Amino acid sequence: MRHRTLTLLATPAVVGAMTVAVPALAGVSVLPTAHTASTKCIVARIAKHRVRECLVRGPRGLPGPAGPRGLTGATGKTGKTGKAGATGKTGAMGATGATGSQGPQGVPGTARAYAVVQPTTPAQANLITGQTSNITGVSQTSPTGLSSGGIYCLAPAAGINPAADTAAVSPEVSYSSGEAPGIIAVNAKGTHCPAGQFEVDTYAPGGTTPTSGYAFTIVIP
Repeated sequence: MRHRTLTLLATPAVVGAMTVAVPALAGVSVLPTAHTASTKCIVARIAKHRVRECLVRGPRGLPGPAGPRGLTGATGKTGKTGKAGATGKTGAMGATGATGSQGPQGVPGTARAYAVVQPTTPAQANLITGQTSNITGVSQTSPTGLSSGGIYCLAPAAGINPAADTAAVSPEVSYSSGEAPGIIAVNAKGTHCPAGQFEVDTYAPGGTTPTSGYAFTIVIP
């Protein structure tokens, strides 16, 4: 007798129903057969007939919706701060950079007044014209009762006030007697000079009495 083979093409629901129903038939024996990755076949004996049935894999179903996102876990405790690493060695000093270009020259400064004073006699003195500015006159006198000179009174130009301004003095040798420097001092109180004039006293080295013959420079900043 010729064997008949039945191939079932159905939806997964129908295949599942047949898989359950066929073996349940009275007098039916089911023999498994080889199958591939895409089909599964069985041979059923129904009465005197052998029936081969194959289940065909259906198409993959659509993905289900994504589940809800789980709750965020609690933040763990912050770990202890690690020990500071050892300080690295000091790097080698870099090469000295090139010298920058010279900046522009500033505005020339100037003193408010200056002069070179030359003694001529114990009673007279001169201002060196080319090296004098804003000093209008100079005279030489002596302490009371003396004729040694050494006390110089210098009249400044208008706007310069000995009561509020200061002066700086220094020895000058080329106009001094014997070209020897003396000791030069400012008398800030102007004890022996008229009001409004600067007083400068000159002394021989080691001396304590004003003495003529020592030239000096004066600068009023």
